[in-house]
Amino acid sequence: MQTSNKLTILTIFTLAVCVVLFVPAPTVLASCNGSYSGSSGYQDYTGCDGNAIYWFNSCDQRLELYQQCGANQTCENAQCVNNACAGDDYTGCSGNAVYWFDSCDNRLELYQQCTSSQVCQDAQCKNIGCSTDSQCGADTTIGSPFCQGNNVYQNYKTYKCNNPGTSLSSCSNSTVARLQTTCTGNQTCSNGSCGSVNCSTNSQCGSSGSIGSFFCQGNNVYQNYKTYTCNNPGTTSSYCSDATSLQLQTICTGNQTCSNGSCGNTCTQNSQQRCIGNSMYWFDSCGVQGAYVGTCGQTNSNLTVTKMVKNITTNNVFTTSTYASPSDMLLFMITLRADSSDAQNVYVRDVLPINLTYNNQLTVACTTNNGSNGSCNNGYSGDIVSGLRLNTISAGQTVTITYQSQVAGANNFTFGTTTLNNIVTTTSSNVSSIPSAMASVIVTKAGVLGASTISTGLTNNFWVDSFLLPLLITLIVIWMWRSGMFFGIEKWLDSKKKTRRGYKAEKELLSRIEKISKIER
Repeated sequence: MQTSNKLTILTIFTLAVCVVLFVPAPTVLASCNGSYSGSSGYQDYTGCDGNAIYWFNSCDQRLELYQQCGANQTCENAQCVNNACAGDDYTGCSGNAVYWFDSCDNRLELYQQCTSSQVCQDAQCKNIGCSTDSQCGADTTIGSPFCQGNNVYQNYKTYKCNNPGTSLSSCSNSTVARLQTTCTGNQTCSNGSCGSVNCSTNSQCGSSGSIGSFFCQGNNVYQNYKTYTCNNPGTTSSYCSDATSLQLQTICTGNQTCSNGSCGNTCTQNSQQRCIGNSMYWFDSCGVQGAYVGTCGQTNSNLTVTKMVKNITTNNVFTTSTYASPSDMLLFMITLRADSSDAQNVYVRDVLPINLTYNNQLTVACTTNNGSNGSCNNGYSGDIVSGLRLNTISAGQTVTITYQSQVAGANNFTFGTTTLNNIVTTTSSNVSSIPSAMASVIVTKAGVLGASTISTGLTNNFWVDSFLLPLLITLIVIWMWRSGMFFGIEKWLDSKKKTRRGYKAEKELLSRIEKISKIER
């Protein structure tokens, strides 16, 4: 019984201890006095908490903020008390100058005054690149006017100040094309200006065609041809020009002679005397025999004729042939000499070929048998083209005839070389033969440089040039291979491959055996 009571008492004591230790004490509702401020409770007094002043109620519970102390203040006894400020703590900008500031941010003495071309930034006086656009440059047109489309434009350059009045300021510029003039009507823009177009096609300058009457040149009929050309067509610098060239109309043949712009048998009667055997006859200018004159006199006269030419344009020497270009000027020289006896009634005519034009400057000079100058026996008459009558050339006397001739223009020749043979014929009443002489002019018209020497890769040989032949051979070989015609070749190639593989395998085996033998040694 006593033991049971002791256990009961012990149990009750244990429970009491647990209640004291683990069960929280009940909240005692008490009234916290002070001024009531709504949801914050009663404001009884102020006090510091951290670096700020707060309201507290009578139960010492912190309510709303009363005052936040500054960076240079400390909360003491419910008051924000200023700390001691350190002088010249740092520098900073104020206006356009740098000043010292204490640790309480109070501005002290001047550190640096910035100039008018500077700005205070980041506690420094920094240079200003620009403040206005005009400081970067004056906006203006630049360069020369130019054409764009059919109008006149000119470039305009604009200057700009970026971030003006700051240390980050900088100048920049841009160029754009500005319209200056609009070309109107029949104007066109050329070289930066509007101008009138004089011509756009050749037909606007005139109708090309033959002009003037027919005329003789050599022994053929020619007519002038006028060609109109519009130069620089469709531009303000266009202009008209014309050029006149010779065009061959008719070639006089046979016994025809060109006279007054037409071919006809205009032979002069009794133009010259010739001997046939011992008889002398008249011949007209076309070489047709006429009436009997009488018995020929001395027929053993030895009249010799030579003819030479030189190119005056290139200033070379007299030769029997010379090279020339279109439009070059030539000088022909004919020499006649009577050796053993007089040559009577001498008649000389030079037949100019096509593309050689007689250019006058005819001279006739005589020398005696001792080489001195003498008279040409009553002078001469006529001209070298229609016929020159020299009368009598005395024995031992030499007559030299010179005259000029011009090569025709380039449009009368084909590219390459053309040989013009000029023949002079001579007759005499007491010389049975008709002496003649020839001089040649080789005219070269240049073509496109290298046009005849550029290889085209073709030889005009079908077996060499044709690409079909190699293609045909290739197709035949492929067909023969696929049809098995080269089976023997394939078999032979396979056998060669097998033999080579066996040789290589045997060689490799011997090499390995040799290595193993060396290792065992």
